[in-house]
Amino acid sequence: MFKVDKYLLIPFLYLVLLGCMMVFSASVSIHSSSSGVLTLFVKHLITIGFGTVCLLICYFTPLEYWQKIIYILLVISIIALILVLVPGISSEIKGAKRWLKLPFGFNFQPSFFCKWVLIIYMATSLSKKTPEKIKSFKKGMLPYLVILFVLGLLFLFEPDFGGFIVMSIMSFIMMLIAGTRLIYWLIMGIILSPILGYIAVTKTYRWNRLLAFIDVWKYAQSYSYQIVQSLLSFAGGGIFGRGIGNGIQKLSFLPEAHTDFIFSVIGEELGFVGTISVVVSFLIIMTRGFYLAYNLTDNTYLCYLACGLTLFVSLEAAFNMLVTLSMAPPKGLPMPFVSYGGTAMMVYFSTMGLLLNISRRVKC
Repeated sequence: MFKVDKYLLIPFLYLVLLGCMMVFSASVSIHSSSSGVLTLFVKHLITIGFGTVCLLICYFTPLEYWQKIIYILLVISIIALILVLVPGISSEIKGAKRWLKLPFGFNFQPSFFCKWVLIIYMATSLSKKTPEKIKSFKKGMLPYLVILFVLGLLFLFEPDFGGFIVMSIMSFIMMLIAGTRLIYWLIMGIILSPILGYIAVTKTYRWNRLLAFIDVWKYAQSYSYQIVQSLLSFAGGGIFGRGIGNGIQKLSFLPEAHTDFIFSVIGEELGFVGTISVVVSFLIIMTRGFYLAYNLTDNTYLCYLACGLTLFVSLEAAFNMLVTLSMAPPKGLPMPFVSYGGTAMMVYFSTMGLLLNISRRVKC
């Protein structure tokens, strides 16, 4: 009989159940007929079913096994990122080529899988290095910078600039925790800042997103339309919300209500209380994840793995919330465990499966 970590499981299950209710409610904005709403909701449940299978696989598979196959997984993820750029086998949605076509109408998004694989790769690689090697730029930083450069190029070709930023921040923190010298990162930051700034402003849509962030109300009818509708959702919800299913903004006003802006729907229908419950749930998962890492310092692989997985969920959730509240430039990122999605949901469930597996190694 396995003892499951309740500090991870309870907030996780709460977010999944809340997501089911909110996706069902938000899907009204997409389908006017009850059959259409039900179809999208059923797809969401099917995805959760696949995600549960992924969670169980990651929960019962020995954690050391991932070390043995990580280089195979890394190669597969890079090949998949290349394949999305090949016409005919990829799906283009709103100008972005991030999905591979699968049978029965399903799509696979390699970028999410790649971020998950990168965590395991870095945990494996960093744990094999001595403190002296980690502090060396040539052996402790350069190999990972090369990997990030290759993956970054593939992400930008899709394009997925936001995904690249999340991946870079996650990798930076993992390497910093492992013991790489901060001075190297400061120098890299000075060198790369102008380059990233140039990348951010050279594409019209990225520049428009920056304008939407800088002055939300000035561009309320154009670049920042989504953000304005999101803010109106939160404002309309008040303390306790309008009630599940009674949201107004999702009715053709708030785009992507069931995916990127699901937090806004929660804000309108469940109010401040509902949004705080989501924030607290993620804070519990984040705190517990870092607690596990702290108690596994004698096993650097598991320590770094717990840190990376916790960072992955926490950063994605934080960016989603910040965007919907106009506290970060607009970027399409789903909310872990809550938003409608295929590959993302399975990857998030796999992440939780690994965290629950890691928790079995901690006595308390």
